[in-house]
Amino acid sequence: MNMSSDENEGYARDDWQNHYDNDDLRWDLGQVAPPFIRLWEENKLPRGKVIIPGCGQGHEVLFLAEKGFDVTGLDYAPGAGELLLQSLKEKKLLAEVLNQDFFQLDENHNARYDLMLEQAFFCAIHPSSRSAYVETATRILKKGGLLAGLFYETGEEGGPPFNTTPSDILDHFSDTFHIEILQKTPHSVEKRKDKELLGLLRKK
Repeated sequence: MNMSSDENEGYARDDWQNHYDNDDLRWDLGQVAPPFIRLWEENKLPRGKVIIPGCGQGHEVLFLAEKGFDVTGLDYAPGAGELLLQSLKEKKLLAEVLNQDFFQLDENHNARYDLMLEQAFFCAIHPSSRSAYVETATRILKKGGLLAGLFYETGEEGGPPFNTTPSDILDHFSDTFHIEILQKTPHSVEKRKDKELLGLLRKK
């Protein structure tokens, strides 16, 4: 589903915030993405510090905080952070919430995280920013840290979300990450069935 009429530039902060202002969160599943629950059940998510960029309302942030992870949720849109902080308060859970640009995380985040969890964030940014995404992910993860991602293969032109293929992941990540798993997941919700690539990428 395309959410932008400008396929050449992608979304700016105001564009994302506009969705929160108008309660138009059509990408939001309303729940934790089932493939992430499966990874947790299979003990494939390392303990330690976790960052979730593009966290939106923060379903995964809340889930991991409840499971005892030291988790940071980050989103560009102020509305996302407001909703997440409200949910954390209601559930009496603790997590760090950052309202800022992922690409501008300062040096205090360098090699800080054991796990980066992402759900279609790579697909939400314009393809011209994908190299910068990889550079930032490489910078903030510890050596041997894990990037667990759900990448959205829409098969459509334009975006966001922008179509992401296995070749896109291999081309961008192979220099700095070991690709441990990259395959269509059978655990997607119905509306994303056969469109989600589950990637487990280990920083070299």
